[in-house]
Amino acid sequence: MPVTQEPVYASKAMPWLASYDPKYRDMPAPNCSAFDYICRQNKGHLAECALMYYNNHITYATLFVNVKKTAAALRAAGVAKGDILTAVSVMTPELIYLFYACDMVGATLNLVDPRYSPEGINEYIREVDSRMLICMNLFYDKCHQAVRRTRVEKVLVFSPAESLKGAMKLAYTAANPDRNRYASNVITWKQFMAAGQGASTASEPYDPDHTAVIVHTGGTTGSPKGVQLGDAAFNALAQQFAAYEVVFQRQQKLLNIMPPFIAYGYACGIHLPLSLGITVVIVPNLDPAELGKLVLKYKPAHMFGVPAHYQVLAADPHMKKKDLSFVLNFCCGGDAISLGAEKTVNDFLSSHGARYALAKGYGMTEVCSAATAAAGTRNKPGSVGLPLPGTMVSIFEPGTETELPIGQRGEICISGPSMMQGYYDKPDETAIIMRRHADGRVWIHSGDIGYMDQDGYVFLDSRIKRMIIRHDGFKIFPSMIENVISTHPAVSGCSVVGCTDKDHVQGRLPLAYVVLNPNCQKKKRQIVRELRAMCADELPEYVLPVGYKFIDKLPLTPVGKVDYIELENQVTPQDY
Repeated sequence: MPVTQEPVYASKAMPWLASYDPKYRDMPAPNCSAFDYICRQNKGHLAECALMYYNNHITYATLFVNVKKTAAALRAAGVAKGDILTAVSVMTPELIYLFYACDMVGATLNLVDPRYSPEGINEYIREVDSRMLICMNLFYDKCHQAVRRTRVEKVLVFSPAESLKGAMKLAYTAANPDRNRYASNVITWKQFMAAGQGASTASEPYDPDHTAVIVHTGGTTGSPKGVQLGDAAFNALAQQFAAYEVVFQRQQKLLNIMPPFIAYGYACGIHLPLSLGITVVIVPNLDPAELGKLVLKYKPAHMFGVPAHYQVLAADPHMKKKDLSFVLNFCCGGDAISLGAEKTVNDFLSSHGARYALAKGYGMTEVCSAATAAAGTRNKPGSVGLPLPGTMVSIFEPGTETELPIGQRGEICISGPSMMQGYYDKPDETAIIMRRHADGRVWIHSGDIGYMDQDGYVFLDSRIKRMIIRHDGFKIFPSMIENVISTHPAVSGCSVVGCTDKDHVQGRLPLAYVVLNPNCQKKKRQIVRELRAMCADELPEYVLPVGYKFIDKLPLTPVGKVDYIELENQVTPQDY
């Protein structure tokens, strides 16, 4: 008789731990503030470069001094423990100083996307009742409108040129004169720092409940929410990535291209590298078309980006025959990447001398951006990696506390030291996503569908909201179709969305949007025939797309993810 195997559960077996050095397992999270952690981690390395901002190379010693001076200036401006300051800016050294300075004085930085309307910024200011607004001068006019009907008393304004030096500073200020007409409650960065002379530079005692930042997300329910991330979350994330010591070494460079108002930008793009002694090259406002030039100029070992960044890089004619042997960890997160796109990027990296394939990760704002990683030799095509050594990931029956065996598809749930403290002033929303199970462990219910293999690698299918449910109850995961279509040599990008089932009163069917390579010579009718044949060969009948719609490019959200809602809105009955 065949032997029946007992089901294996991830929360008990934890197969991913076999891939990590035992010293990284069960490490207690650093019991200190985020600023104290980078100070501890770089003690004895103060002369090394922490930040590169155009022509200014800022050492760790200078970084720490500037953070302390900024903390003194905050105190002189009346900022106290528990205050929440709203910041509207792209990434600059000043915003990094403010992040750690708020940490020192026990305040919180509420990070807001400068592309929001004045009404949107106003809502975020009023939500946390900020008394102080911080903004780059380029966004002052919008912010001046936004502070109406709020309790903001002071507005701190700074220029992108604050940390430029010499001729570059003079050239920028000459080409970009500040023509803002400032209100009486505005203080400039220079005035702000001067007023702090003589104020205390001491840190408040470490408070494990302190919220370092609030970042905003639609989360699993779609409504805007402020995610509270504490010092422990930032520190634990950085500490866990140290387990990838083969690819992370002191004084390598990381090209920081993600914005500061998302957890991915601050946690992986700033605090993680600084905690590991890596130089952060600040790119305040990335033009994707210039990404290849920046990579060749700075030769970074590391970069955290979204799929669109790497697809642009692989297609950049300026990269032809260029040596990328300096690349160790170009990581893709923030959105799923199809198998075809991953192969295209990997072929590009390999042919240009990069040592490792495209690194990948999976997480969400609610876990400080990352829960899994696939980097160096710990990588599998199609996978988003192994859970980080101090993080628990398992698969559950969607919306329940019923854990599913390894290998089965369900909702990806996460538990570990990088979880958020909660949504700001939204206890009911927090309770939906953060749940204490019968095992006593608090789990984040991600709203994503996927599975784990026997080695502990996690594979992501799609958001539960992206899941397409047919009239007969069969579930279709868009990634299943995208992974097939993306392997066609004429396809440079694709995305599958649900459309109305014309033959039934309920249920939806899959429709594929396809972006062709610019050099494609085939007629679209021929490509559709080939795509239909590929899908018929590799997919179950109930999964097959009902239509293929060709578009010039996939619409993206402001942070570079595919805008699936926009694609769904573009579907017309004539498309299928």
